[in-house]
Amino acid sequence: MNQKHYSTLIIFVLFFISIESVYAQKGLKGRNNIKASHSYFEQYLFKKSHYFQLEYNRGITRFIEVGSFLSTRPDFYPVIRTNPFTDESFILELKNRAFHYGIQSNFHPLQLLLSEGHRFRLDLYINTKIGGFYSPVYDDSLRPQEHFFEYDIGAGLAYHLFQHWGIYAEYNYRSAINFRYGLSIKF
Repeated sequence: MNQKHYSTLIIFVLFFISIESVYAQKGLKGRNNIKASHSYFEQYLFKKSHYFQLEYNRGITRFIEVGSFLSTRPDFYPVIRTNPFTDESFILELKNRAFHYGIQSNFHPLQLLLSEGHRFRLDLYINTKIGGFYSPVYDDSLRPQEHFFEYDIGAGLAYHLFQHWGIYAEYNYRSAINFRYGLSIKF
């Protein structure tokens, strides 16, 4: 990006930070939040697939919320097969659905800076996730394990356009899906 793009981006971010509204959040305690997101997952070189995640969070304090998540994406894995006519082995790529699941917590540092009852449209948060990965595979697959343990840490930025609706983007450090974006519904 050149200097003009950086300047525009900084002005855009400062503009939205300065906008306060009665439509934005008022602390997290007791608030329910449902998020639906999308991302692209690069499985192999030149092969991208869609990644969808649905999560539910509940505020337990003014600045911490906990919840669970479930996501799905196509999974490709190699299987060794033998040609019955030539007795030569070859690798066949099979498609399957993979699932990520687990629990998470989000820490919202901006809530510590705002006074009680103050409403703000912009929301910055740090997230941690612990869970698993499940992808059923055949016995003769080159990847025989179908359950994996996963953990992740990341950060997100949400902007609440309306009282109950917002958009958000997250970057996760350890996940195969580093960047994702979506809609946020709070009630």
